[in-house]
Amino acid sequence: MVTAAVHATDSLPVPRQLAENASASVVDVICRVGLTNRGSRSRGVLVAGGGDIRRSEVIITTGHGVRYYNSADPRQCWIVDAQGQNHDIISVIRPQGMNSSFEDWAIILTEDDFAHPEWRLPIAWMAPEQTMPRHVALLGRDHLATDCTLTRSERIMDGGELVRMHDCGSSHGLSGAPLLTVENGRLSVIGVNVGRVTGFNGQSIAVVFDEGLIAATLQGTLVRASAAAE
Repeated sequence: MVTAAVHATDSLPVPRQLAENASASVVDVICRVGLTNRGSRSRGVLVAGGGDIRRSEVIITTGHGVRYYNSADPRQCWIVDAQGQNHDIISVIRPQGMNSSFEDWAIILTEDDFAHPEWRLPIAWMAPEQTMPRHVALLGRDHLATDCTLTRSERIMDGGELVRMHDCGSSHGLSGAPLLTVENGRLSVIGVNVGRVTGFNGQSIAVVFDEGLIAATLQGTLVRASAAAE
């Protein structure tokens, strides 16, 4: 059994308390450059789906947040959960080349199933042609904005396409933080924050989940996360 698609059709404001209750769903994604003390810290979100029993966690983040990941030495990157515990990564899947912001995503599979089931959030799939603004919230470790909107830009293009933007604010370390929406009365993830665009009134680019390559990759990873536990 793989994740069920929840189509983004309604647009209700995200209650602040509901978003705050999802704080355990946000993790830190940390990568080190070789044997140095240099590296990166970004955010990721635990996602629901697959079988009821897990052997691993599935996390969505940005591709640039795991740019130092090396499959030959996977311990160069690791996850820190909301309780401050470290967790090893066994695989990272992302588009090759990352030629545009639309491809700036990655799906992580961890070595253990550390999350409570309620920490894992469902995905709100967004149709590529959907242009109606969407009420969202941006949740990071020390950042919460609930009175904001996700929309398609009328000016900024990347790879020949108009990008998705949000006005929730962004800062260093918030790449990969989840954009939350209310879908069928349930808090869901509709995308992740990529980063602020200079000169556009504090607006930031978002990667939204549009049922393309990311959907197929996510479903395959959820199967892997559940297979050994069944």
